[in-house]
Amino acid sequence: MTSTHKAWRLHAHNDLRFEDVTTPKPAPDGVVVRIEAGMVLSYTNKLLAGALPYSLPPMPFVPGTNAIARVVATGESVTHVKAGDRVFLSPHLRGDIPDRDPPQILIGLTATVTTPDALALQARWRDGVFAEIAHWPAACVTPLTALDDRPATELIGLAKLIVPFGGLQRTGLRGGHTVIINGATGYFGSGAVMLAVAMGAGRVIAVGRKQAALDQLREAFGPRVIPAIVSGDAATDLPIIRRAAGGAADVALDLLGAAKSTSTTLSSLRALRRGGRMVLMGSAEAPLELSFREMLANDWEVVGQFMYDRTAPGQLAALAAAGLLDLGKINVTTFPLADFRRAVDAAAMMQSLDLTAVLP
Repeated sequence: MTSTHKAWRLHAHNDLRFEDVTTPKPAPDGVVVRIEAGMVLSYTNKLLAGALPYSLPPMPFVPGTNAIARVVATGESVTHVKAGDRVFLSPHLRGDIPDRDPPQILIGLTATVTTPDALALQARWRDGVFAEIAHWPAACVTPLTALDDRPATELIGLAKLIVPFGGLQRTGLRGGHTVIINGATGYFGSGAVMLAVAMGAGRVIAVGRKQAALDQLREAFGPRVIPAIVSGDAATDLPIIRRAAGGAADVALDLLGAAKSTSTTLSSLRALRRGGRMVLMGSAEAPLELSFREMLANDWEVVGQFMYDRTAPGQLAALAAAGLLDLGKINVTTFPLADFRRAVDAAAMMQSLDLTAVLP
């Protein structure tokens, strides 16, 4: 391993530099990896410009969240991976303390709640994946032993799917269930449709406004995907969703982007059966206006979900290894690491099943 490597570091908002940095040795609880493919989020340009209300790591830092990588070296307390292993890097790090509400951060992106413990965690693990080499906490490194024969440009699809996978797990989706995906044509929503089919849903109601994009999802994932083309008018949208569901749905996952209305979220909730559960993972800016009377009368659950369980990356990889999840359905566009700025521009234009990645 060389003493330095190339990395993109953000020194201040809009001050991103491609530079040589010292290659670290692994901490006792750390893993040093060589990045094979790093996912570029659609809003990376806004992150770099400081246009998002995020608590960024101390500058300078390397941005970037999820990646496929090879282990170079492990810390002395790491036992579940070894040098040479193909791994998935997750940014969702929780403090390893016996507390019901441990501090948590997204490495290379933000501290979710700015407590002193969370900021200390972020200061220690500040650098993300837009580099040749990364130093990652072992708790966020998942081996991909059964997928070692797949190219990194295919495996990076796991990074697109892991967030909606956490949401679908929280819904309690079971084989044969009817599930509603609101925001189905978005970056994570399209992944949720793909996953729901792989997880055995009997009917996947893909709710969105773009008919062509919804038709594309049905063509890609088969007749269990039922498009529900909505307008944002609650009076007309509810019967459209119910008709697509063949009655009332069992569960729903809302992945609506930064919308100014939650009308379709409410329509999706009202299309659930009595006792149905809706999981919210979207970023809509408006409140969800729902009365106590309606909630109680229908025994509904409305649940917020941030990210996913610790074991979710391994479970998601197992779906792919078993052939239940065809990662080749994701449209991956790649750029060399040195062309990261072009990758950021391309990521901002992504639609539906697209994914942008950089390859050192």
